[in-house]
Amino acid sequence: MSTVTISAGLPARASTRSRRRAPVPSTRSAGPVGPLRLTRRGRLLATMVLLAGFLAGGVLLAGGLATAGTEPGAAATAQRITVTPGETLWSIAEREAPGTDPRDTVAEILELNHLQSSAVEAGSVLLLP
Repeated sequence: MSTVTISAGLPARASTRSRRRAPVPSTRSAGPVGPLRLTRRGRLLATMVLLAGFLAGGVLLAGGLATAGTEPGAAATAQRITVTPGETLWSIAEREAPGTDPRDTVAEILELNHLQSSAVEAGSVLLLP
């Protein structure tokens, strides 16, 4: 007696002895690689880095152009003093500018220090013209 086997739609299997492995491509390149291709995200990143560089350069170049006051040379000629107990703007004006009218000097001190009144507290630091 002989036996016949019929498989329903299954592909025939080749024997394992006759099967050969396909060569695995090497991860190392032997020759030159083609041109670099950037993805959309890579182009966006490169653009942002370039823009940040230009912005930082502009800030560094323009930083030297800024001035502290509105009048040219106002910050360079002003000196600082600390108010001691019992001093008033009038006494400071008489001491610091002896040959001028104290009212003009007090007005300049008020304007330079952005003060609303002539009352000053001990320990306050004032800029003098």
